[in-house]
Amino acid sequence: MNGVLYKVRESLVYVKPAEKAVAQYILKDPEAVVSMSVQELAAESFSSAAAVMRYCQSLGYEGFKDLKLKLSGDLTVISLHDLERENLVPGDSIETMMSVTTNNNIQSLYDTMQLIDQEQLTKAYQYIVKAGKIDFYGVGSSFLIASDAVQKFMRINKMCAAYSDFHMQKVSAVNLSDHDVAVAISYSGETQQIIDCIQVAQSRGAKVIAITKYADTTISGMADAVLFVAAKEDEFRSAAMTSRIAQLNVIDMLYTACAYEEYDSALSHLNRTHQVVRQSKKGGQ
Repeated sequence: MNGVLYKVRESLVYVKPAEKAVAQYILKDPEAVVSMSVQELAAESFSSAAAVMRYCQSLGYEGFKDLKLKLSGDLTVISLHDLERENLVPGDSIETMMSVTTNNNIQSLYDTMQLIDQEQLTKAYQYIVKAGKIDFYGVGSSFLIASDAVQKFMRINKMCAAYSDFHMQKVSAVNLSDHDVAVAISYSGETQQIIDCIQVAQSRGAKVIAITKYADTTISGMADAVLFVAAKEDEFRSAAMTSRIAQLNVIDMLYTACAYEEYDSALSHLNRTHQVVRQSKKGGQ
């Protein structure tokens, strides 16, 4: 998938009125858009051909033909995997809840995979490979992602830390150097505590990797490498369900890339950590 529909949904908050009309029509009838000309979409969305082209380019596509090609691919995948989004309502069966929750998570993973720029991912994992120390910053549900990252990277001998206490995050940040990396995890991209930590880390010369939503946010603008995640939370947004799954998957991408970059060393450390953990389990029996 190419994440076209996700990009279009997210663009509604920042595009100009004429371009917003184009976006709304694409979301309303994406199947019809695939077979339209620029002039036809402009007429149906009460905009202009120039607005259609500007909008396509603002999303990172070469033009309307490029967007249609990517959109057609997305619709094929959605159809094959039956990923059409449903909205849960009170009284839905447990079977429906299982299906919708699972499909929404799958959808966020597909969309995230297409949103992530391979050059940015390569830059990010290479920062981590070369880092003397890695700080992971997250608040609330994002801290759970940071903690997961620490337990993964520690197993391949990467010195890293994640603190739930904001003051400790800043203390850790001020002790970074230009050999270190800070990973900022914030779906909104506007979490003030994380912004503060990034500023401190950068003042020490550390590289910053952002894991955040697809948008022009404060955190994405500050980072040296940006990894976008896709999610569309329902009314229970505070549970951070699909965004959490997407962020965890990005951490797994970074971890896997780093482990295979230093394959022999990583495997040796994994075997060592596995052995010592297994011994501790036996000792507790």
